[in-house]
Amino acid sequence: MKESIILWLSSIIIIFLLSYFKSVFGEYYPITGTFSIDGEKISYKLDKVEYGDVYKLLVRTDFKNLNGQVIINSEEVKNYTIKLNEDDRILFAEIRKKDVGNNFNYSLILNGKDRVYRIPKEGEAKFIFFGKIPKMLNWLYVLFLYSGLILIIRSGLEQFKTNRRTKNFLVITSIVLLTFTMMINPLYLSYKFEYINKSIPPIQNLFPINFLVITFLWIGVTIYVFTKRKDKPIVLVTSIICLLIYLFT
Repeated sequence: MKESIILWLSSIIIIFLLSYFKSVFGEYYPITGTFSIDGEKISYKLDKVEYGDVYKLLVRTDFKNLNGQVIINSEEVKNYTIKLNEDDRILFAEIRKKDVGNNFNYSLILNGKDRVYRIPKEGEAKFIFFGKIPKMLNWLYVLFLYSGLILIIRSGLEQFKTNRRTKNFLVITSIVLLTFTMMINPLYLSYKFEYINKSIPPIQNLFPINFLVITFLWIGVTIYVFTKRKDKPIVLVTSIICLLIYLFT
């Protein structure tokens, strides 16, 4: 019992660390920072993605005389300016997809005490609007994705257990991965890229190659273990390969 708990906890911790690493170094990780004017703190966060039609940019300020604007450039608009409004030490601006398009670049200009602060200092932040995803579908996406990844690791770590149940884990993991890859993820992507009731997407847009490779690689190793009656160390090696595919794609 103690052995199983340790392996489950190890699987969860590994996935948490890998997902954090993937998020931090991903293209959609926001630009954040803090600076001060006369000892008063200003904190900002420039997101790079929004699921919906409106993005609300927020700047928290303890400096009372701060004001600013957002400068947006896209295929639809050039140097489009939105003034920051103020509400209880929060400066904010609403950016609407219908005004600027799905993809745009933007920068934040703040003015305080005769100085101009440009964020980012060089270049612009890239931003994209994705379609709004139903809460239940989003919940199912997260549940099946991370359940599958945790089970992949747990199956590999079963090698270090005294009384192994590798075949059970292989079958359960295959079912979760197939459900995610063939049902949950295509529907999720249909909402994300707004294909619903608008267009018929190319099949590769609904079935990303990375998840297909992970799923069929796992089904392959499952068949191998059941036919050859061997699970050491091929399941562990396959787990590592699947995690590397997830991490770097």
